[in-house]
Amino acid sequence: MAACNNKLIGVRTFQSDPAEGPLDNVGHGTHTASMAAGNFVRNASVFGQAKGTAAGMAPLAHLAIYKVCSRISCLESDILAGMDAAMEDGVDILSQSIGAQSVPFYKDNIAKGAFCAIQKGILVSCSAGNDGPLHGTLSNEAPWILTVGASTIDRSIRATAVLGNKEEFDGEVLSQPNNFSSTLLPLFYSSTINPYTDSNLKGLSVYTAGGGAMMLTNEKKDGFTTLANAHFLPATKLSYAAGLKIKGYIKSTTTPTACV
Repeated sequence: MAACNNKLIGVRTFQSDPAEGPLDNVGHGTHTASMAAGNFVRNASVFGQAKGTAAGMAPLAHLAIYKVCSRISCLESDILAGMDAAMEDGVDILSQSIGAQSVPFYKDNIAKGAFCAIQKGILVSCSAGNDGPLHGTLSNEAPWILTVGASTIDRSIRATAVLGNKEEFDGEVLSQPNNFSSTLLPLFYSSTINPYTDSNLKGLSVYTAGGGAMMLTNEKKDGFTTLANAHFLPATKLSYAAGLKIKGYIKSTTTPTACV
């Protein structure tokens, strides 16, 4: 194929359900592989935002893929089989975006496999998981594993919320239509939408209720960490502290207004 290059040098599958084959049917493996060793891509952007050259952490590296999970299962025996094969093949780094609940090391098969790998001079890099911030929610915490948690970048895709009292709060959003009016609109607060609802469903709920834009604020545990997502409506994602001030403004007047 004309679009192929030598970035990917091999794909093997170790699933107990081999019917899926070695291809990535979910997208998670492709996503994490691109972060690890994605090549230089010039003129990259997301909906026109953050234009520039995109690349993985090691853009000149080659990838050997060991598929150990399917859409329905991710067995520890399959994970260990993939790790064993990678060691036999002589990889330099094992990068695994796989994890489970924290258990003692002698029960943790990823920790066991990683311990074997480091004795062969192979660095094992694993995800810390998406849970927290409570104690005991960390995954892959064995001291011989490079445990990688969430990080920040040196830019924000800013979208500013402006209130009727002229206060401004900087948030983030990917979808920023150029033709959206900066006219102040009536501002309403809703506590009836489940905070864990998909972003687009939140936007659809606001749209169905007659809203023209929305401001999403963090829960307390999320603090000042904002996510630049794409939304159904013009929107901005704001910090928990900003949310408290906006609620205070809404209570302070009978005609609160805002724009994003």
